Amino acid sequence: MKKYTKRVFAVLLALGLFAGLLGCSSNTAQTESMDLEGSSSDAFGTYLAEESPAQDDAESLPQVADQDRKRIKTVNMTVETENFDGLIARVSDRAEALGGYLESSNIYNGSYTSDYRSRNASLTIRIPAGQLDAFLKDVEGTANVIRKEEEVSDVTLQYVDLESHKKALLAEQESLLSLLEEAESLDEVLALNEQLTQVRYQLESMESQLRTYDNKIDYSTVSLTVEEVQRYEPYAPKSAGERIREGFMQNVYRVGNGISEFFIRLIIALPILAVLAVIVGLFLLIVLLCSRISQKRAAARRARLEQQGVRFNRYGSRIPDSKEKQSDTPKADQ
Repeated sequence: MKKYTKRVFAVLLALGLFAGLLGCSSNTAQTESMDLEGSSSDAFGTYLAEESPAQDDAESLPQVADQDRKRIKTVNMTVETENFDGLIARVSDRAEALGGYLESSNIYNGSYTSDYRSRNASLTIRIPAGQLDAFLKDVEGTANVIRKEEEVSDVTLQYVDLESHKKALLAEQESLLSLLEEAESLDEVLALNEQLTQVRYQLESMESQLRTYDNKIDYSTVSLTVEEVQRYEPYAPKSAGERIREGFMQNVYRVGNGISEFFIRLIIALPILAVLAVIVGLFLLIVLLCSRISQKRAAARRARLEQQGVRFNRYGSRIPDSKEKQSDTPKADQ
């Protein structure tokens, strides 16, 4: 009975130690957050404190160096290029050369516009954090950048908090394993195994979160949108004369391109125009046949009337005879 009481006491002591460590890690996150808000320096302290009823101040450990911070870098870029296929291949090859990889790719072939067939692509690229600047410089040198957004998220607090939880769980796991070796009854073994299973489950969850953080920290994410254009000009300040000259040349280019596009579309539309020409020709032929039939009937009718003595003027109107004129003349009053 004495042994069993000691074991129970040891289990309770281990659970108390685990709860204390969790409380310490929570206090650590709060203390660091307050230190970040009140300080203008980049470095901040990681505090591990044991609260005492008689003291309100916490003892701090050495501050975390700037190079030890946990930062996640994300870049969103939109670029335009004349060589769409070449840029997509270059970006993929460059990412692999720098130790990164193409995470996802979505290419849209688009449709014909007034001038050309537009295409665009959405790429998600993972680049080692140390090679990010080199990759962005290469992209900016081969395409016209329309939009660029960079975001840096500092997750040091979350990372340190997870590590503290992990250490506490590892300590509890060691304690439970030592108790499990000394357990004699089946009930003790089952109870300790159940607690050990829960601790291991939490450990796996925290290790998974830490691995996710490590992946995002070690490999920056670049979301790249590529748009195909027929021609582009990188932005640069221009004088009035340069603007006039370039505007004139652009309009000349548009006129020439418009004429070229007209003949291209005319050739493309030839099958449709041929069908329309056949339809219009058939319609005109039918109208012409109907008109000739009507003229023949009118001529035959006129010939019959002329045989009956009816005369017509040169305009084709009927000339009334003398009897018709007399019948149309009103009689004088007697």
